[in-house]
Amino acid sequence: MLLCLCCLQSKAHAETVLPLLLAETRDENGEIAPIRPENQKIIAYFERAMDVKFEVRRYPLPRVIENIGKGEGLGFGLSKNTERLKTMRYSEAVFSDFVWVVARDDTHMKYAGISDLQGKSVGIVRGIRFGDDIDKLRNVMFRVEEDQPQNSSRLKKLLSGRMDVMLVNSRMPNAKDLEAELNLYLDEKNLRNETQMNYGVKVFAKPLLVDPIHFTTGANTRLDVINKINAAIIKGRKSGDLPTLWKN
Repeated sequence: MLLCLCCLQSKAHAETVLPLLLAETRDENGEIAPIRPENQKIIAYFERAMDVKFEVRRYPLPRVIENIGKGEGLGFGLSKNTERLKTMRYSEAVFSDFVWVVARDDTHMKYAGISDLQGKSVGIVRGIRFGDDIDKLRNVMFRVEEDQPQNSSRLKKLLSGRMDVMLVNSRMPNAKDLEAELNLYLDEKNLRNETQMNYGVKVFAKPLLVDPIHFTTGANTRLDVINKINAAIIKGRKSGDLPTLWKN
């Protein structure tokens, strides 16, 4: 009887499941793209550290934000701004993304800071925000071209001259590494038309900003889970486990 009871307790413990809401991204065919390997590793780390199982649910970004605020589950991959803080509670930063400014490689534009975006059209994924300081300049200093989350759509518009620059979030800390990755993507996915074969993209050396990324819950829910996440973040930083995952 004791053995059976222990088995039941172990099974119940193993079935601790938390909904985890992630923004979907799509490939050039419009299909939902797999979660990037480095993010899969980070999610797996928190499952181990918290002894839980995440039930991943993927939605368009605006719906992720709405559903977190309604208390459906945790979110991952979001940055802070004042509007979101009205409906969401944030963990400590898990890592930081670099937000890079990308242009067609024949541009004469110079970029050393946000003032250089004055009067430019800037391609941004629909629903993404970069903090209050950047948000207040949208459609004031620069014109926002909101688009679908797949890079292919924005790259095509960039190559065709329908936007001056696009913003790309990346874990990569080096502009040249991202530039090489994007140009390889252009080649592999055959995104150029016959009039664009000589064009590629360039990534300016200075990022627009470094954007801390967090777990989130509804503002009035799951404080216990946020506390466990914060403990796992602190533990992972001290052990070196989390910084190792950021680089992969």
